[in-house]
Amino acid sequence: MEDLAKKFWEITQMAYAHKSPWTVAQFASDMKQSHSHYFTQESEIVAFLGFHQVCDEIEITNIATKIKGRGHGRELMKRLIEHAEFQEIASIFLEVRASNQEARLFYEKFGFQEIGLRKNYYQSPQEDAVLMSLKVGKTDE
Repeated sequence: MEDLAKKFWEITQMAYAHKSPWTVAQFASDMKQSHSHYFTQESEIVAFLGFHQVCDEIEITNIATKIKGRGHGRELMKRLIEHAEFQEIASIFLEVRASNQEARLFYEKFGFQEIGLRKNYYQSPQEDAVLMSLKVGKTDE
């Protein structure tokens, strides 16, 4: 598990403009949680998507790819949405740096909408997070 945690950390170090917000130890600890899940892309793991699933909600914790523009992120997101539909999940949530326009546009292409702001959520550098949500399953609304 430590090797896989290190692999995820290495990918996030390359993928995120401000380096990985998680340490290898945090990935390893997260992977031990029963509500924590990871989808990977290709056998040598060129991309991954981490998420927490509790009751009828999913929160995306990480999505990262070694090389952008090859469709790995898109495939992982499609896989997560299919999983959510199969599991009868109501909503998928995530936080994204306010300045990360590329990621925000990526999520909007899948139907995610901005629903809030978390002030000073990110560190190094300090920045607000935009909270986004995608309604997946049937709701009582």
